[in-house]
Amino acid sequence: MSVKVGVGRIAGVALGAACLLAMAGLPSSASTEARTESIPTNSLPGLAVAEQEGTDLGLVPTTTKVNFSVSLRGRDQTGLATLLASSGRVTRAQWASTYGPDPSKVASIQATLTHSGLTSEWQPGDTVLTAQGNAGTVERFLRVAIHQFVFNGSTHFYAPISSPVIPKAFGRTVQAITGLNNYRSEPIATVKQIDAISPSGVTPADITKFYDLTPLRDAGLDGSGITVMFPEWAMPDQATLNAYAQKFGLPPFDVTVHTNTSAWGSPASPTGEAAGEAALDLEVVHGLAPGAKEVVYEAGDPGELAAMLQTMFNDNPNAVLSSSISSGGCELQQGIKALVEQQNSVFQQAAAEGESVFWASGDRGAFSCLSDASPSTANTLAVLPGADSPYVTAVGGTTSFLASNGAYYKEAAWGEPLESWGGGGGVSKFFSQPSYQVAPGLAAGSLGGRGMPDVAANADTVSGWDVFSPSSQGPEEGIDGGTSAATPCWAAITALIDEDLVKQGLKQVGFANPELYYFAASPAGLPANPFHEIAAGSNLHFLSTAGWNAATGLGSPDVAHLADDFEWYERSSH
Repeated sequence: MSVKVGVGRIAGVALGAACLLAMAGLPSSASTEARTESIPTNSLPGLAVAEQEGTDLGLVPTTTKVNFSVSLRGRDQTGLATLLASSGRVTRAQWASTYGPDPSKVASIQATLTHSGLTSEWQPGDTVLTAQGNAGTVERFLRVAIHQFVFNGSTHFYAPISSPVIPKAFGRTVQAITGLNNYRSEPIATVKQIDAISPSGVTPADITKFYDLTPLRDAGLDGSGITVMFPEWAMPDQATLNAYAQKFGLPPFDVTVHTNTSAWGSPASPTGEAAGEAALDLEVVHGLAPGAKEVVYEAGDPGELAAMLQTMFNDNPNAVLSSSISSGGCELQQGIKALVEQQNSVFQQAAAEGESVFWASGDRGAFSCLSDASPSTANTLAVLPGADSPYVTAVGGTTSFLASNGAYYKEAAWGEPLESWGGGGGVSKFFSQPSYQVAPGLAAGSLGGRGMPDVAANADTVSGWDVFSPSSQGPEEGIDGGTSAATPCWAAITALIDEDLVKQGLKQVGFANPELYYFAASPAGLPANPFHEIAAGSNLHFLSTAGWNAATGLGSPDVAHLADDFEWYERSSH
C-alpha cells in the first residue's frame, strides 16, 4: 500500500453537487464547472508490496550510507499514565529526569554503537535515538541483509529483506529498530477538479462565521505568539502562498522551513502533489490564524518521520502540530507496528510536555487499507497510523451546510461511496481505549481499542476550501478538501484559543483530548456545549449518530464556546 504523501488532499465534487452547494449557501456557479476524477498512475504501493513485486538487484554496496532509528523505552509508565489522564504536564527537564529513557542505559547503547563503527545522536529525554553507518557495518551489527530494488522499472530504493535483530547488549531499553530503507511512495491517489475557472469554495471568512470564530477574531486574536508546525514531504513555492494571501487580504506568511537530508531524506518537488498538500495545510491555518508563526519540517523518508517529529517537539515547546501525512497507509500494513509504536512514544512525550497534536484521520473512510496495493486488506476495516495514537487528536471529516447568511446550518459525516472517499475512522488494533475516551454514547472499555476520530471539521469538496496550489505553470486556484483541510482548521482554532489563554495568564491547551471528552460529558458549570453534534451520514461504514461515533468523533467545533470552556477549565480546580 502507498505511504500517503498527504492523507487527505482531495479536490473535486460528487454527483449532485449543484443541489448540495445550493443548500449549503455556496455560490451556485461551482456546480456548472467541468470536473472529473483523476487517479495518478504513478502512485506507489507500500514497501512490502514494492519489495515483493519489484526486481531484487542484490546487496547494496557496502559503503552506502544507511540510517536507522532506535525506539527507547521510558520510565514510570504508570505514573505517566496518571499524569496524562488528569491533564497534567511537565517541563522537558522534568520529563527527562522522571519519565524519559534512563540516560545511563542510553549511554551504554551509544557506546556499543560507537564500538561497532556506527555514529548516533540522542538528547536526554528523547524516545528516539538516530544512528548511521555504512551498509556493511549496519548489516553485520543488526544481522540483516539490505538489498537494492527497482519497482516498475523506474523507482529505485534499498530495504532490508528481513527484520533487524536487536542486539542483546541493548537490553530491554530498546523497543524496536526502524528505518534501514529509503523507499517513499508518492503521490497518493487524488481526486482533482478540471479547469477551476471560478473557484467557489469556502473562504477564511466563511469558516470564521460557520464555526463561530468571529468573537475571537473581533477580540483581536489572530494567533500571534503561537507556533503551528507541520511535518511535510515538500514545501510550496513562495508565489503560491503570496497568491493566497493577496486573494483574501491577509498579511504575508511567516514561514520557517527546516530540512536535514542526511537524517530525514530529500524533500519532493516544490511544484508536485506533496507541495500542494503543504500549501493546503499552510493556507488553512493562515486564513484562520494569520498572526501565527508557521514552521515546516521537510522529510523524504517515512521511516525517519518519528525522528523528525522528535526534533520538531524539541525545537518548538508549547507549539501546535498539524499533520496531514503518515508513515503508512493503514494499521494492517506489513511491518507498520514498529513505526506506529515508535511514533506513539514521541507523541506521549509531546502530550506530557504540553504540545497539541492534530493528525488527519485519512480519506478512505473506515477502510484506510484501500490506499494499499495489497488486495488481502483493501476491504478490511482499518485506521490510519499516526492518527491512531491515543496521544494525538485525530480529526475526521464532514460535509458542511452553510445557512443563507453564512452561519452554521448543519453538517453530515463525509462519505462518498462511488469514489470510496470519506473521513477516516474506526477502532485501533494496536492501542487500547484510553481512560479519557468516555462520552455520551461511549462507555469505558466499550470499543475494544482506541476509537477515532476524536473531532471533525469540513472536509468534503462539495463544501471544499478555496486554496492555491503550486504547479510548473505557477499558482493554481481551486477547491480542495479532505481531512488534510479539517486538521489544520483545528490547529488554527487551537492557536487562537492558546493566544487567548496566554493573554489571561493561563496554560495553553496542550494535549487536548482529556478536556475535549470531559467537555462532551457536560459537567456541572461548563459554560457552553463546544461541539456541533453530527447525526447524519457515514464514513462508508460507521454511521454518524448522537454522541461520539467513529465517523465524526465528538463533532465539529463551536469555537467561541470551546474557548470559554478551556478558560473555565483552566480557572477551575480540575
